[in-house]
Amino acid sequence: CLFVKFDFDGTQQKLRVCETVLPNDFFLTGCYDEFMENARLLMFESFCRIHHSVGISVLAEKLNMDVDDAEKWIVNLIRNARMDAKIDSQKGVIVMGTQNVSPYQQVIERTKTSGTCAHKLFERLRWEKSIDTELWTSSNLHVY
Repeated sequence: CLFVKFDFDGTQQKLRVCETVLPNDFFLTGCYDEFMENARLLMFESFCRIHHSVGISVLAEKLNMDVDDAEKWIVNLIRNARMDAKIDSQKGVIVMGTQNVSPYQQVIERTKTSGTCAHKLFERLRWEKSIDTELWTSSNLHVY
């Protein structure tokens, strides 16, 4: 797929649903914080790939966070070197570092695993066919 439609509003709604469902689910309660952190990180990275500069208030709204909490969260991401960005506190804007990825490189990244998947599928089919053949040849049907 070379064209991707990002639905951040739909994602924001689903994130709100997750905020209410996960704490009430017996099996998922333990991973609530980790899930929310990773979901926000994924949304943030996707949003920042599209936009060169992002308002902290807009980003806080998209991540379902308070503005102050969002700013602290982003500062921690920058400190931990997980992203290349600078914060302009006076303007309330995050300016992303330049990471221009060519369309050619994007296609390579998206199709990198398809060769491995095709090979695994081929091996699986060949294995199943060999099992099938063994069953038919080894089952000597004797008719008396």
